[in-house]
Amino acid sequence: MKFILAFSICSAITGFCNNTATIETPYNTWTECVNGGASLTTKFTETFEERANKEKLYVTYFCNEIKKEIT
Repeated sequence: MKFILAFSICSAITGFCNNTATIETPYNTWTECVNGGASLTTKFTETFEERANKEKLYVTYFCNEIKKEIT
């Protein structure tokens, strides 16, 4: 099985989340995908620390299984 990481950037102030985006590189396992989401969250908060603090931004993410089509 392969998994795709999907995520949104949200504001705790407004309650609004932007459109869901995906990471195009598939992950081989569920745990690799979840760790990828955790890493993305850390990188986002480090890169945009000032803005994240000011606007109370946070990342939500989930992993979707890629299902093979039956032919």
